[in-house]
Amino acid sequence: MKKRIAEIAAINAGFPFRGAVKPARGGNALVVQMKNVDPQYGIAWTSVSRSKLPGKKEPDWLHDGDILFAARGSRNYAVVAENVPANAVCSPHFFVLRVLNQAAILPAFIAWQINQAPARKYFEQSATGSYILNIRRQVLEQLEVVIPEVTQQKQVVALTRAAQEERAIMERLIANRKTQMEAIARGLQAKFGGGTL
Repeated sequence: MKKRIAEIAAINAGFPFRGAVKPARGGNALVVQMKNVDPQYGIAWTSVSRSKLPGKKEPDWLHDGDILFAARGSRNYAVVAENVPANAVCSPHFFVLRVLNQAAILPAFIAWQINQAPARKYFEQSATGSYILNIRRQVLEQLEVVIPEVTQQKQVVALTRAAQEERAIMERLIANRKTQMEAIARGLQAKFGGGTL
């Protein structure tokens, strides 16, 4: 069956910072920014900085299973927050989708579907802004996704994770080969001296 995102998830904007996020070593929150998120591998928590949140109101902290949707810029994508540390928020460049019934609808499956070609085409046609493209909340709410049985959702999620692991292995192999070739070049330079090869 097909459902609109607004029917299956609560959607909220990231924390409303005014201006740039200022790092603060003793800050009361971890703040996920665009630079901390990779469309393939999710949130790199080790790179997330602390900051002091303004105001006294308790923010809506991130939870495991929340979907972060990058709404601004040339690439719109979704990642699932996993192993979320205490007191973490995201910048207003993201929308946070919280799936209402995670027993029947897997957040990872919804994130996968948001990243596929039909949704990307929909976002491209619906984006606003001439310099920095922006996806409005209403556009995200109206996105239609297909909800199959949970077993099929789990199969898709498993295949997606297997593909991500394969990609990571290939990237490591490429990096290792590059290092090896650079070491050979340095060895030749040391042996024969002179100028560059």
